[in-house]
Amino acid sequence: MAGPAYRVAIVTGASRGIGAALVRALCQRGLQVHAIARSAEALDALAQETGCVAHVLDICDRAAVAAALRDLSADVLVNNAAATARGTPSFETSAGDMDALLRVNLAGVVNCLAAVVPGMKARRRGHIINLGSIAGHHAMPGMPAYGLTKAAIHNLSQTLRLDLHGAGIRVTEIVPGRVETGIHLSLMADREAARRSFYEGYASLQPEDIVAAILFALDAPQRMDVTLMEIMPTDQVYGGSAFAKST
Repeated sequence: MAGPAYRVAIVTGASRGIGAALVRALCQRGLQVHAIARSAEALDALAQETGCVAHVLDICDRAAVAAALRDLSADVLVNNAAATARGTPSFETSAGDMDALLRVNLAGVVNCLAAVVPGMKARRRGHIINLGSIAGHHAMPGMPAYGLTKAAIHNLSQTLRLDLHGAGIRVTEIVPGRVETGIHLSLMADREAARRSFYEGYASLQPEDIVAAILFALDAPQRMDVTLMEIMPTDQVYGGSAFAKST
């Protein structure tokens, strides 16, 4: 890497999509990568493929997260894990969906920070990458509950920089538009209909595009913190309400 010689990284939501692609990229660079997800089978396959260290872990369990992560001397923490919910107006969001969104998208991130950041501060070395979303920056129809949790991640990223001022730790928020990871398939009852609605005919971002952005931020010299990077498909505009088909 051109920037700090990071050695140990933690990636949440590592079993698929952006998380799995990032694990592959970091392992190829020679980092010791600790991959976290709830899917044992997917993590085992990723570990066999890449040599990463698999942790079958629910980030909502603060005690389990602390036990697994606090002694790893991590240089990089990538908060990528996220839950989604069926697309409804905010006032129709079920209690169960709201609980899952808050537990994973907010409490899970804070649990990982609580386990890892004290060690970073003690070593005066570290880089936190938070995966946000344009849904947290711009109003998007059908995703208000998810969007509010990602808006909280934006605020958290900003306050983290204040909390860590002078500690030598960088904080980067990556804000993607539509990425073809499959996460959108949970927004509709019919997954095939969701695939046609969200992906068919669109030139969406791919996981490797977001990985490239993360690596750019990690590679920057220590004096430079890429604080916020918004990444959109060329044919998508702010808010996601207008996306021109490429076919």
